[in-house]
Amino acid sequence: MKYVEMHRRSLAKTITVRICFTLSHLLNGYIVTGTFIAAAQIASVATLINMFLFWAHERVWNWFQWNRKPEDDRFFKDGHPRTISKSITWRLLITASNFLIPYLLTGSIGKALAFLTLATIFNAIIYYTHERVWNRFSWAKTIKE
Repeated sequence: MKYVEMHRRSLAKTITVRICFTLSHLLNGYIVTGTFIAAAQIASVATLINMFLFWAHERVWNWFQWNRKPEDDRFFKDGHPRTISKSITWRLLITASNFLIPYLLTGSIGKALAFLTLATIFNAIIYYTHERVWNRFSWAKTIKE
């Protein structure tokens, strides 16, 4: 048996998590730089780059069946250990992006590190919560024999 999330589900998850992350980036960028313009620049560039990274991360995890459980004959749910593992691998992947984008846009290592710190805290919570909310919906999930 193979548990599969369809591409349209990965795309929908990508869009909804990106909205949450963009709002977080706007807030973090404003806290770190003190200007809305710089915050908007960071959030805009991050939206483009990180949306692709999130989609790719979802598709890679779809290949792994670990800690997926059938809910009934047609649907499945991910267990908490899988969600935690996905959260950790996402955090590792996105850490570089959350440092490099603010650094390249501000030229300041200090501001980039401050942004990275805020993003790490807020976005880890956002990601885990987002995964658990999406886990409640069976839309575009199937079990293949």
